[in-house]
Amino acid sequence: MNASMRWLTMRWLVDVVAIVAWIWWQRTRVRPGLRLLTDSAAPAHGRRRGRVNGVITVLVSRRDMEARVRSALGGRAVVRVTTTWAELEQVITGTRPLAVFADPLADETGDPVGHLARFCRDWQMPIILYTTLTPDCAAHLIHLGQAGIRHVVFYRFDDNWERLNEVVDSGRPPHSPPPPPPLLVA
Repeated sequence: MNASMRWLTMRWLVDVVAIVAWIWWQRTRVRPGLRLLTDSAAPAHGRRRGRVNGVITVLVSRRDMEARVRSALGGRAVVRVTTTWAELEQVITGTRPLAVFADPLADETGDPVGHLARFCRDWQMPIILYTTLTPDCAAHLIHLGQAGIRHVVFYRFDDNWERLNEVVDSGRPPHSPPPPPPLLVA
């Protein structure tokens, strides 16, 4: 009886250690900045910098890129998601966005380099390239750098909420209203 009691106690201790190790491993896999706080109505400390009226336009190739922009910037502006370059141009001409997040790989049939260069050079739009780091994107980045686009955010490398807010804030002076929308010449 004494040996069987020791065996049961030892097995119970091994089970407890295994459960604690598994829970610890699960918690370390989730980055604290991306946890969803369901029981608190207040935003996390430093997360949002105040309400700014305006629009942020997004054309990206992946749904999770869109979700990251929405979670980081959705509290400070209306996030408008488009699927084509023509739709993006239509949103830009209707409202002057605070920033335009665009992925050159999102809609390659619509001449992404030409559209983004025109938005940046002719309309003086605050363009932020938000793309994946792939060889296909390298040629686009070189051409767009020559067109005047200065902000690039790479998906899964530097696209946390602090960086996305910093890039949007760097395009305009603090407390300035967004400029009027560009006029189309017929």
